[in-house]
Amino acid sequence: MFKNKKFLGTAFIIVILFLLAVSLLTMASVSYPIVPKGQSDFYYLYKQMLWMIGGLACFSFAAMMNYKRYKEIKIFSALYIIGIIGLIAVLLFGSKSKGAVRWIDLLGFRIQPSEFSKLIIIIVVSVLVERLKKKNMIATKPWISALIILGVTGVYSFLIFAEKSYTSMIQVAAIGILMLFISGINLPIFSIISLFLVILGNILLMRDKYRVDRIEGHKNTQVIPFQVQQSLIAIGSGKLTGRGYGNGFQKYKFLPEIHTDYILSGFAEENGFIGVLFLILVYVFLLAIILMVAFKIKDMFAKYLLIGIFVMFATQILGNITVATNMLPSTGISLPLMSYGGSSIFVSMFALGIVYNVIRALYKQEMGDELDEINEVEYMM
Repeated sequence: MFKNKKFLGTAFIIVILFLLAVSLLTMASVSYPIVPKGQSDFYYLYKQMLWMIGGLACFSFAAMMNYKRYKEIKIFSALYIIGIIGLIAVLLFGSKSKGAVRWIDLLGFRIQPSEFSKLIIIIVVSVLVERLKKKNMIATKPWISALIILGVTGVYSFLIFAEKSYTSMIQVAAIGILMLFISGINLPIFSIISLFLVILGNILLMRDKYRVDRIEGHKNTQVIPFQVQQSLIAIGSGKLTGRGYGNGFQKYKFLPEIHTDYILSGFAEENGFIGVLFLILVYVFLLAIILMVAFKIKDMFAKYLLIGIFVMFATQILGNITVATNMLPSTGISLPLMSYGGSSIFVSMFALGIVYNVIRALYKQEMGDELDEINEVEYMM
């Protein structure tokens, strides 16, 4: 199917643009009844368009920058330090919302550093795994290697835990654990470490009464939280083909966060089961391309990057869908490229730009020629 590698890159771009377009159309429909008082009906739509323009700039920058440059110590170490500074800044100066401190206001924009930390940790840990593999430390010194990888990941996880952004913490920890697994570490050692981390994570999460109450509430099928109940009503009322574009009811302040965490529910009400199924298939197609490139590229660092990005997107997509359908307790997790919010779009688009840059490297690998940068760009446009 993807014998022509040029088609692979084109398909990747089309999928991204399709998801951005669907996001804008959905935002135009579901967000106008909930705009802040005194603002235009298209307040959220215009801001989403602004985020997307910035996201396209992030994508272009990452797509043109050789992914191997992230291995330079000055780049990956700077990224890691910037990530730590951002997470600490949130704890010191961040805005509190629903019991969590996740955002910081900067130059009129609200930034969520925990979103950026996911991509940073993917880059940094990918560098570390490749270096440890080259030094044969994964095989000869597995415990030290595990301590390095999980220690670097743990700093971010701890800071995000302190913000009470548990979903992001679990995502970052999952990325670190998976990277440790694909490094080829001894399986019994990996199993022991994973079991310990699962127990530790469970203990930490259970210390928060609010989180315990939410989990216990989810187990009680007789009492469904209002927000989840409205989400299920929106999805169910969409039936097979939906109410039709613009005809949803839940957007009239019945379903909170319909433009962010529950945008899938708003989309489902207007487009029905068929629309949601098609949207999910588009996401599966996007993930399949990332995984396909990861398997085909020979460079190990590129493999680690892409597998990390795959996990970041897969956990977020799956997490959002399961929360919207009440399969998991309600928690703040956006739907990539669909939900309203600048931080999520910037990170997602930058990550996809890295994927596209690896696709470009795959072109070169498959062609087997030493193309200069100008010719390579011309070939791929």
